[in-house]
Amino acid sequence: MRKHYLLFWMILLLPFLSLNAQTYCIPVSGGTNSTYYLKNAVFSDQGALYYDAAAYQAYVDNSASHTVTSYPGSTVKVHLEFAGNGTKALVWVDWNANGDFNDFYENPIGVSGYSTVDDQFFVPPTLAPGIYRIRVQTGTTLTTSPNPCGPNAGNNGNFVDFSLKIEPAAPTCFVPSSLTSNNITTSTASISWTAPSTAPGNGYEYYYTSSAAAPDASATASGGSSATSASISGLDAFTTYYYYVRSVCSASSKSAWSLRGIFKTKCNPVTSMFQDFESGTTGTLYNLDCWDKIILGNGTQSINNTVGVNGSKGMYQYANGAANTVIAVLPAFSNVNAGTHWLRFKAKVSSGTGTLDVGYVTNDTDASSFVNIQSVTMTNTTMDGYEYSVVIPNTVPANARLAVRHGGVPNTIIYWDNMYWEPKPTCFTPGNIVLSNATSSGADISWTAAVPAPASGYDIYYSTSNIPPTSTTPPNVTGTTANSYTLQGLNSATTYYIWVRSRCSSTDQSTWSNIASVLTLCAPKTSLFENFEAYNNGSIASVPCWGRLTTGSGIVNVDAYSGGYSGTKQVFQRPVTGSSMAVLPELSNINAGTHSLKFRAYCSAATGKMKIGYVTNPTDINSFVLIQDVNITNTSYTGASEYVVAVPNTVPTNAKLAIFTTFADGGNVIYYYDDVSWAPTVALGVNEVTAKHDIIIYPNPFTDVITISGEIKLKSVVVYDASGKMVKELRFPEKTISLQELNAGVYMIRLIMMDGTSKTIKAVKK
Repeated sequence: MRKHYLLFWMILLLPFLSLNAQTYCIPVSGGTNSTYYLKNAVFSDQGALYYDAAAYQAYVDNSASHTVTSYPGSTVKVHLEFAGNGTKALVWVDWNANGDFNDFYENPIGVSGYSTVDDQFFVPPTLAPGIYRIRVQTGTTLTTSPNPCGPNAGNNGNFVDFSLKIEPAAPTCFVPSSLTSNNITTSTASISWTAPSTAPGNGYEYYYTSSAAAPDASATASGGSSATSASISGLDAFTTYYYYVRSVCSASSKSAWSLRGIFKTKCNPVTSMFQDFESGTTGTLYNLDCWDKIILGNGTQSINNTVGVNGSKGMYQYANGAANTVIAVLPAFSNVNAGTHWLRFKAKVSSGTGTLDVGYVTNDTDASSFVNIQSVTMTNTTMDGYEYSVVIPNTVPANARLAVRHGGVPNTIIYWDNMYWEPKPTCFTPGNIVLSNATSSGADISWTAAVPAPASGYDIYYSTSNIPPTSTTPPNVTGTTANSYTLQGLNSATTYYIWVRSRCSSTDQSTWSNIASVLTLCAPKTSLFENFEAYNNGSIASVPCWGRLTTGSGIVNVDAYSGGYSGTKQVFQRPVTGSSMAVLPELSNINAGTHSLKFRAYCSAATGKMKIGYVTNPTDINSFVLIQDVNITNTSYTGASEYVVAVPNTVPTNAKLAIFTTFADGGNVIYYYDDVSWAPTVALGVNEVTAKHDIIIYPNPFTDVITISGEIKLKSVVVYDASGKMVKELRFPEKTISLQELNAGVYMIRLIMMDGTSKTIKAVKK
């Protein structure tokens, strides 16, 4: 930011101001927060100072050791970097050398924005030669009226002092500027610069070193050049070099050394690699040994803490369109064109479909030099079970470097990890595993054949666990030559995970393919009991073979918050603004006319109405046909909470039963239900479960107490009078039950077991 000063300032400044040693306040930082401080600083004009802080210090006086040189009327460039994000800074200069920073224009760089500072200040044209104090103040809440003696607002930040040396007049030999470097190899580099406005009469000298210490006027130059460029050789591989240039106007007149340039030589080529990114610092790829990156536009490429294998560090790449391409350039391989190796890695997408281009660059700073070898497309959102490989041909140029490009189409985020450069196998993995034609007991599997095709066919491994097989895992199918292959004997309504590998011989098999999965269909049932205890909270569609249909804001979820009838879970169904429907599993005897749908239910209000019926299309809520309206007037499971709906033989064979609730019928009320069963319709007094003939009630007739025999686990006992009215219910009862309060007469006692079966016994009270 250009700073202007007034005419009276120049008048007040005396050309020959006497500079006496001054005592400056020792500033107070205001706290002990060590996060925010000046980490790096560069001040430059006709001589530069460089400051690098290894740790926090509240106040550092570098005025005796760090000096920038300038002259009256010149400009001092300032570059500041901070240790913590969200830090600001300002710069003070004691122009009149009176020991404070409170006079006009003594704060030439005001409060900066966050991040780094790249600014400049002007030296008054009448300023006397001498040494002047510079003070840098940092903090996160610096005000527009800061105090150069502290304390800092916000109790953080620090103060650092430097010196400004003003020469009597403008130099006769000026410093070159704008140093750049290119054509960097393991041992050579080219450097160039911009000549000063007054070109030197005898060319330039350059100086380079692997030390960050800047040269002084007495330093011996590393070389000279009559042009504005030079070539440097004899460098060490993978080493950071600092280089400087000065003008040579005559044998006795040389400028100060320029502001330094920095380059790092390339790594020596290697023959193998494994990279898991754990050694890289989060947020950047530049500090990862021997890697480089190319970014076009606003593409993003960095190391992320949690996106790799098992939540470790991994590479993050995102590009939104071809103009924002990002390329990760791998280390140099001396055997890149041997034709004997491949690149193997794990990868995933954040969502949708992602594509990585694996190829090489002939210039590791030029995206247009990228040549694609193979595009890898993926849809998996986890890395476990997914691995990708690209064989690198011998046509790659010997001096090329392999590279992984996210070209921006599609524009999803892609993560990758655990990358290997290694010899390619002799037996290659099949790809593109496809599952189709799933039934309740099988599915078809096909794949893209490996090239070359394996001599002994393929092995198939499947499991209900998603843990990948290893090289020693016995396959379920060995050496099949069929493609596709039909898996048989699977369980219904079950997810199977499937892998395929090539069998080139009895001793040479490929790695297993990426994971594929299939959910077998539901087999029609003849009976049903569901208490929802085995399933997590969420959509009822996660319960095998159940479905959910809604309109508006309808809800049908498994719920564990309110407590079920026989356990901790139940169904929560609510037609918030429209309707909600639970679709039951397919029943092969749905139209037998012999069965009933039974369930326990209650409602949040006594005005609930459930519609029990069926759908002829389990994906279309409008295909619902009503069998019976059920008024739900109880507001808890206590008391009469069991409902039974007989299903007639007029229901279509392919229909599915459904529990339907609508806002129009019951309003925005909540329905809870549990222990849904499909069982034979049984008249009171007839045994529902013929397998339970060993269960009896005694004594019968009884006086006050009955005992239930048999090795059973009771969930509830319900007592009905002769008219069919329920007069008593006991949940989780003991085997001996008191019925003292009942009047003499005939009763039907229904025993409901924990497994969902039941039995009804006639009993007489004397």
